[in-house]
Amino acid sequence: MANVKKLGTTKVVTGSTVYCIIRREVDGYLLNDADGAFASAPADPYDELAEDGTIKGLYEISESRTAWEPGWYKVFFFKQAGGSPAPASDTLSDSLDLLVVGDQIATNFPFQYAKVATDAGNGATSFLTDLTSTVDSYCVGSYMKIASGTLINEVRRISAYDGTSKVITLSAAFTATPADGVEFYIVNQ
Repeated sequence: MANVKKLGTTKVVTGSTVYCIIRREVDGYLLNDADGAFASAPADPYDELAEDGTIKGLYEISESRTAWEPGWYKVFFFKQAGGSPAPASDTLSDSLDLLVVGDQIATNFPFQYAKVATDAGNGATSFLTDLTSTVDSYCVGSYMKIASGTLINEVRRISAYDGTSKVITLSAAFTATPADGVEFYIVNQ
């Protein structure tokens, strides 16, 4: 099941019809409102936002029909002028850049995103990563949060990092060994 991604804007006057276009930056694909999947030329790339009943001027949309690939996304919010969406003539009211990690909008900053790398020596407390830092101990004391796979949302404190081998060691074991390719991010580094 996909996670809920909640998006919104307050830059449109109350009582308006508001829609957004969501673009995945890696390939330029747009979210299709008909099925929640990303496509190069979707039939309906216009996702309508609802105005909050209590907080007037707050327009939101919740999207959870499909899991989103990790990476950068851009959301464009439009105030609709006519009877149907027309981005060429409707007012672009707001835009939003967001990072998706593990089918969740990343909100814990600063952080570094990476993946578990394939290695026969990987275990529940120590494993190879694709981190780029060559500085020993650069993330010691930070927290590692799993963002995909069966261990999603497990968090552990980092006790060691080898900048040459790119191996992370944790202060306590995950409930299992993270699978190859599992996404994670490091917070509070």
